[in-house]
Amino acid sequence: MSEIIVLDAIPFQFDSGELSAKLHLTEDDAEISRAWKNLIDNVTALARPKALFRECSVDAVTEDTVVAEGVPLKSRVMVRQLGERRRLFVYCATCGTETAVLEESLDPLERFWLEELRLALLRRALAYLRGEISRRYRIPKLAGMAPGSGDADVWPLEEQIPLFERLLEGRVTESIGVELTDSLLMVPCKSSSGVLFAAEHDFTTCQLCHRKNCPDRRSPRRSPLLQASSTTPTKMV
Repeated sequence: MSEIIVLDAIPFQFDSGELSAKLHLTEDDAEISRAWKNLIDNVTALARPKALFRECSVDAVTEDTVVAEGVPLKSRVMVRQLGERRRLFVYCATCGTETAVLEESLDPLERFWLEELRLALLRRALAYLRGEISRRYRIPKLAGMAPGSGDADVWPLEEQIPLFERLLEGRVTESIGVELTDSLLMVPCKSSSGVLFAAEHDFTTCQLCHRKNCPDRRSPRRSPLLQASSTTPTKMV
């Protein structure tokens, strides 16, 4: 198994105009404008979005399971999307823990803004992670999946456990500060874990999700033909 690579110096810059539009903020209220600018300045000074990942070989594929480095990952959709590829990249990315010190001094509206800034930091960490994997391994296009993303049967949330404890060797908390709770949620909540792999076409589990009005949807639901069907078990050598 290859080494775990930590990315803890991810550069970022907030697009204040885009975020203001998303939050429906205008310059009409001087007090609101000052508070918004002050929060962006404080978060910019403190935040350190991070990620880590590991290249893993695919040992075998069955009808509903991908076996990576001896660890079974149960998902028919992953089987279908991975195809004959012999490797994947296990990852975790996060907005970071550093902005937690701001929370006590913020009112409820400012805390809502803070969560939007943290989401922007997570998205930046994910984009940087993908770019780093693409550059290091010369992969033009990556697709990915995350446990619990999409419909419940796409890849169950319980699959967080083998990712954190086995493939990432229990080092996520010490390396980038993300904790997996007993309810399988990540803290900080603006964190993401899953797998990435080389792909010929764009794919996200959002394409298989029936949930309506999801604020984090990255692509529309598409044809059920994308979903996995029974396949002949394949030994990857």
